Amino acid sequence: MDNDLIQVENIIYVPSLHGRLEFGVITSRLFQAYQPDAIAVELPPTIADAFERAIDRLPYISVVLYQEKNGRYVYLPVEPQDAGVTAACLARQNNLPLYFIDRDCDGYVRRQESWPDSYAVTRLGLAAYAEAYRHQVANESAAGDDLLRETTMAYHLRSLSKKHQRILFVCGLAHYPSIRRLMSQSLAMPLG
Repeated sequence: MDNDLIQVENIIYVPSLHGRLEFGVITSRLFQAYQPDAIAVELPPTIADAFERAIDRLPYISVVLYQEKNGRYVYLPVEPQDAGVTAACLARQNNLPLYFIDRDCDGYVRRQESWPDSYAVTRLGLAAYAEAYRHQVANESAAGDDLLRETTMAYHLRSLSKKHQRILFVCGLAHYPSIRRLMSQSLAMPLG
């Protein structure tokens, strides 16, 4: 279990590849082993109600559908194997506060990256897997919507860390390095 633990102060990080079963399993194991008193996920509060309704429908798979200002539709599958969905289910089953700490960005363009094989996390452990990725992108800086999202998440995480003893935070692997870096800086809530 220790090879999956990434804990900095009172935050347990679960950087994950969205929709991959291996990360959902790790999320469940970390929850059981470390018993957080709050859970934070990489989703904006604007979709919290729809997401929670989808969680209540599990094991049926749902899609949260919303329209952006430009008319484009965004589809968010809510699948039981996803680490964020697993964390949200655990929060609800255990009557823990669930925080949606991401920024809602209209027109967000997803990163197109090649990710390491998700099965490798079962052999390496989450800590080695995530840290290898973090060191690989150490010289890269987030910009635009990614920087705003990551700053928002770090700001909310810092605020939550003052209210709770142990927080389980699930985020995408791509955002993990920047959020970790931002947590050691002085932050203001980004406008918008």
